[in-house]
Amino acid sequence: MESKKIMMPVGAIIACVLITLFLLACVAGIAYLIFGGGSGRTNVPAATEVPAVTDGPSQTDMPADSAKPTQQTDSPSSGLDISGTKADEGAPITDVLENCMRTVVSIDITVSAYGDQVAGSGSGVIITEDGYIATCNHVVEGASTISVYLNDGSEFPAELIGNDSVTDIAVIKIKGDGRSFPYATIGSSEALRVGDSVFAIGNALGELSNTVTDGIISGIGRDIEIGGQSMTLLQTSAAINSGNSGGALFKADGTLIGIVNAKQSGETSSGASIEGLGFAVPIDLARPIISDIMDYGYVTGRPYLGVSTKNVSYGFGMFNYATFPQVVSIIEGSPADKAGILENDIITAINKSPVSSSTGLRVEINKYKVGDTITVTVQRGNNTFDLEIQLEERTGKY
Repeated sequence: MESKKIMMPVGAIIACVLITLFLLACVAGIAYLIFGGGSGRTNVPAATEVPAVTDGPSQTDMPADSAKPTQQTDSPSSGLDISGTKADEGAPITDVLENCMRTVVSIDITVSAYGDQVAGSGSGVIITEDGYIATCNHVVEGASTISVYLNDGSEFPAELIGNDSVTDIAVIKIKGDGRSFPYATIGSSEALRVGDSVFAIGNALGELSNTVTDGIISGIGRDIEIGGQSMTLLQTSAAINSGNSGGALFKADGTLIGIVNAKQSGETSSGASIEGLGFAVPIDLARPIISDIMDYGYVTGRPYLGVSTKNVSYGFGMFNYATFPQVVSIIEGSPADKAGILENDIITAINKSPVSSSTGLRVEINKYKVGDTITVTVQRGNNTFDLEIQLEERTGKY
């Protein structure tokens, strides 16, 4: 019996061939993707934490048109969570502290009235690789010479770049040398919360350089009056001592979040003991001040009178003395110069509010804005009179 051959239609054969080719192409494509051939992607390592100390490029590696030192001015992204502890890649806290200690310096100053003797000590924190240092105004104000001591004990002379009594911030710079310095990673104080772990590093007692104390953020937005000037500060339980002023307040991840500037201790008027109250200028407040000082030598947008003064005291009776600021120099073309203030004039009041010191005079002036007209009460010899003076913006380093 003859068998019959089963004949497939030509169309079915073509369809089978096409399906087979399609399946082979799919398999090849999947294999191609799995083994990374031609995907156009490379394996990118996960972002690592910014180190507490950044050894930036040397001066010779910087662009020729880079006149100013590199400064970390990029604020954290609005979507970046900066309120908690950052991942530290498993590094122990001792390594984080070691990095931070390299960025903190001890400061000694001399004042002309004291000759070559040290007249004051404090702390500072290096903020750029070429040696710009943030500190407190009251640490370096009136200094004739400034000496800086690094964590390794090396000593350098420094110069005052500018200062701001309103925020108690000053910037100094290590002179010459040309070397690169370790500098702090600037963080943000905006999202700090009470309870965040912090540590303070500074020249405790003016003798114990790079002393580290730890604590927490005890309060945020504390309105504190220092030297007659109202300031909004961070409060910390980290122990703060004389000599710590100008030093650094770091978060536990090693980022700089404040410039230490005050402590309170002793007793209240009622006899209650005061312990564990330390304060720091929030870094978000300090950063634009530091930037202005680095760029211009002064803080822009601030009113000024245009006089230098010293404190003088007058006796009224055997024991009754009064202190006032006396003009010792006047800036040519300044508001004071235009209004007719002279050397040796004594300023007794601003808008009828008495002033009893040079600091008090600055505090009163800083209550007003550029363009405001104030009444300055002046004593000249035996005469007392009022001058109307319109405040102007500082346009130079005075």
